[in-house]
Amino acid sequence: MELDEVDRKILRALQKDARASFKKVGEDIGVSEATVFVRVKKLQDKGVLRGFKAVVDPRAVGKSLTAIMLVRANPKSLPGMLDALRRLEDIYEIYDVTGQYYSILKIRTGGTDELSKIIDEIGTIDGISGTETIIVLRTVKEESSVKV
Repeated sequence: MELDEVDRKILRALQKDARASFKKVGEDIGVSEATVFVRVKKLQDKGVLRGFKAVVDPRAVGKSLTAIMLVRANPKSLPGMLDALRRLEDIYEIYDVTGQYYSILKIRTGGTDELSKIIDEIGTIDGISGTETIIVLRTVKEESSVKV
């Protein structure tokens, strides 16, 4: 979908404050509330705008440890392996990647004991031939918005 400048302004405004009313967004970017409503509906229908979410600090809800896991797999087992990983609660992101690893996972837990259990559980998934886990010491940059 081709985005014009009004679409981009709406997306930027909603990424800054998804709770802003369409009237407020319209006032801020110089269009009517109705225009914002129609454009947002179109952006949702086309899959550009996938939803509205609250941004929660993981540490504030007991997820103080972040780990990155690199996963090696049997290529024939990849679809089933990805489905099994997708169902695990503490895995927040899964990337199917190129190179010597088949997937990269972002895991959030309450600590090393919980992480150990997750690593053990992942190790039982059919098709996984090996993993490497990296514990994040600090997050320097984490961006959930997309530059438009």
